[in-house]
Amino acid sequence: MRNVILFCVAIVSVLFMATGAFAGDISAPSARGPQWDAWSPRATTDVGNPMFKALSSKTMDLYYGFRGGVVFDRSTNKWERIRMVTITRSAVQGHVNQVNDAFALAAGLHDIAVYDFSKHRWVVLERVTPDDSTGMLSKSFVVTPEFVQVKQLNGPFWKYTSAAGWKRQ
Repeated sequence: MRNVILFCVAIVSVLFMATGAFAGDISAPSARGPQWDAWSPRATTDVGNPMFKALSSKTMDLYYGFRGGVVFDRSTNKWERIRMVTITRSAVQGHVNQVNDAFALAAGLHDIAVYDFSKHRWVVLERVTPDDSTGMLSKSFVVTPEFVQVKQLNGPFWKYTSAAGWKRQ
C-alpha cells in the first residue's frame, strides 16, 4: 500500500512539473474568469503568445507575454507568476517589462505588478491602467534600484517602494 501511495505522489509531482504548477501563481483582477480558469501553462516560463524577449539581472529573470509575467527568483530558486492581461504591442517592449536587481515590472492593460526582490513576491496595483502612449514610454515607466514609477492613463503617477508599497504621487 505504501508503494502505491509513493508511486501516485511521484506521478502527481511529474504532472505538476510538466504543467508549470510549481510556479507561484497569483492573478490580477484582469485575469479572472472562465477563459483564465481553463488556461494551464505548458511550462513554468509559459506566459502566452506573443511573448517579449526574456530579461535578466543578477537576481532574477523576467518573462513577459500575453497572459502575464513570470520571474525566476535566483535567491529562492522559485518561479513566481502574475497572471494579467498585458500590453504586447512591439512598441512598448522594454518599457512595460523591465527588470533590475531590486524590481521587475510587468504592466498590463488594467493592472500594474512589481516583483519586489526584497519581499520575494509580486505586488499588484489593481484597476489602474498605465499610460502606454508611444511618445511618453520612457517617462511613463521608470524602474530604478530604489523605486518603480508608472504613469496612469489620464491620471497621476504611481510610485512603488519596498518600504511604502504603492503610493499615488
